[in-house]
Amino acid sequence: MRFLPHEHADITDALKKYGIDPGTMLFVKRRGRLHVGIPGRNDAFAFFREKSTKLDDHGRWQERVDYFIGMKKEEPLRWPEVMARFLRWLTAG
Repeated sequence: MRFLPHEHADITDALKKYGIDPGTMLFVKRRGRLHVGIPGRNDAFAFFREKSTKLDDHGRWQERVDYFIGMKKEEPLRWPEVMARFLRWLTAG
């Protein structure tokens, strides 16, 4: 999974807001997920996205991007909710 420019910008802005230098963060792609880690902390925030295209009732293609947190594909989210959960993770540590 590629780290999209808007995702990278939102995450680095959040880190700066909380006084964390984004240059010290660990951004690792593992098993198709992007893991964001803070040095000295044992856990990481992992997410991935899935893009799908389906036909609507009018026969038009509709693109959709769903995000998932962690390793399981349980609850599809939109990007603002991913960021809200990232901020909760960031402040919990």
